[in-house]
Amino acid sequence: MLPVIAITIGDVNGIGPEIILKAFDRSELFDICRPVVYGPQHVLEHYRERLGIDLEVHVIADPNEAREQVLSCIETPGMFDAGDIGKPTETSGTISIKAIEAAVDAARRGTVQALVTAPISKEAIAMAGSPYPGHTEMLASLCGAGEEVLMILSSNTMNVGLVTIHVPLSEVSSLITRERVERTIRLGYRFLEDDYGIEDAKIAVLALNPHASDGGLMGRQEQQILLPAIEGMRSHDIDVDGPFPADGFFSAHTQQMYDLIIAMYHDQGLIPFKLQSMGRGVNITAGLPIVRTSPDHGTAYNIASLGIAQAESMKEAVYFARTIAMNRLQ
Repeated sequence: MLPVIAITIGDVNGIGPEIILKAFDRSELFDICRPVVYGPQHVLEHYRERLGIDLEVHVIADPNEAREQVLSCIETPGMFDAGDIGKPTETSGTISIKAIEAAVDAARRGTVQALVTAPISKEAIAMAGSPYPGHTEMLASLCGAGEEVLMILSSNTMNVGLVTIHVPLSEVSSLITRERVERTIRLGYRFLEDDYGIEDAKIAVLALNPHASDGGLMGRQEQQILLPAIEGMRSHDIDVDGPFPADGFFSAHTQQMYDLIIAMYHDQGLIPFKLQSMGRGVNITAGLPIVRTSPDHGTAYNIASLGIAQAESMKEAVYFARTIAMNRLQ
């Protein structure tokens, strides 16, 4: 029997419903999983009809009812207003949250084997009263994982892990501590071993400051924090190098050099990653007791419902989720 993969509908005013439908329209993904969308079924029907997608959606009450070669849906609360497409609203935020909560509950109970989340809007979930700045923090709380989680962006060219995620750039420096860097390296190493099956993984750490501070001329974090953290992890038999100046690292890097690159902040890692992944990158939350992946892009309100959204990253997220779920079983 194929594994059941839960897919949350995301922000219904963005491209989430569209890329879900496109990903499974006459798709080979049906050969690797039984997909179950968590969200209001009338949202999927609206987009299916608007975009002319000939894909039937079957409503079920329990993931165990999911059938092969069928896109199933488990209803979660929320009334969708097509007039709000293209903008964040309290309603779209609430629908996003309810779908995530229901799908996470199913994953924690083991009735689904993995979770794929369509993009949500940080602004919309804030309107709906969420205290979390994004998916990663929300999932960590729902799963009781605390700070033992790591955001990893993965593709066929590289894997990038982040020490800090959704924080203002002005706060990054104060958040770079030896403890946080060591935790990021440790979680990344464990992820590569457990979820990707990579033994003796090699990890690269990027510097915080330009030119890795040129011996302390442009900051002391490299000497006082990053080098001690790297040496500490080496003492635990983790193969880790750095800190490398970020401006020159990516142009010379190949996947054979390092299995994981640790970036200090969001844009330092994600800008080069997205340039190289060419729209096929996947966001993975490492450290959770459940498997969670996501496309590496946002809600794209500006093109919502126009029929031009690309589903490649969503497809890759489903493939990665299935692969990690199978690796964990083994």
